[in-house]
Amino acid sequence: MFDNVKHKLAARKAYALHLQGNQLIDKRDIPGARAKHEQALKLYDEAYKAGACEGNVLLAYAVLLMRFDRAEEAKKLFLECEKTLSRDPKTRKELRMDYAVCQWKLGELDNAIENMEAAGSSGMTSMIYNTLGYFYVEKAKQTGDFTKAIEFNNKAMEYDDEDAAILDNMGQLYYAMGENDKAYEYFAKAYTIKPTQVASMYYIAKINLLRGNFEKAEAFADACAEGNFSALATITPKQVEDLKAEIKAAKSK
Repeated sequence: MFDNVKHKLAARKAYALHLQGNQLIDKRDIPGARAKHEQALKLYDEAYKAGACEGNVLLAYAVLLMRFDRAEEAKKLFLECEKTLSRDPKTRKELRMDYAVCQWKLGELDNAIENMEAAGSSGMTSMIYNTLGYFYVEKAKQTGDFTKAIEFNNKAMEYDDEDAAILDNMGQLYYAMGENDKAYEYFAKAYTIKPTQVASMYYIAKINLLRGNFEKAEAFADACAEGNFSALATITPKQVEDLKAEIKAAKSK
């Protein structure tokens, strides 16, 4: 009995640390956030093995697993959540959105789009516009047909033209279509609104490299490397390291 109480307390503490980490991200304290999230994950792992993670705590645990590149484990937990969480529409919608992100991380883009579209059928939110807008850009890059990506992301801009993620999606859309100058305008505006957004920093660095502005490219690549690579980050640390190497090679020519 005492062990069960101990592990339930650990689950609650993990959840509290998780929230503290999220708050530190908002304050742009990325190292502090990582430390809190690492502590939370350790406690979540222990509590889950003891059967003490349930409800919204289990959902939060699954989301944090994605942040630490443990998407397969997260998928298992999302499926558990689907069976055990209440039928509250708001909670079910959140679960569906998070599961769609998990599917994307596992390379299941079509399924991710389907689930995010279903989540949006009961009402659009910033997260749905942000995430689905990016999914449509990725799908367009696969098929070469940008019609839906253009239409949806323009609609997202009508919803909120000062949302950094929506602006970044517009930048990625134009970059994918080869319109680098137009893309840069959106990345720059997104960066002004949210300087911690890794994708915007990455593409600002990449376009400056293409323009021959090596010092600026290097500065943004270095800042990007110290950024917050969350579950929704569309750029990986490896991509940033590869870009830094590319900039270094270009500078030395």
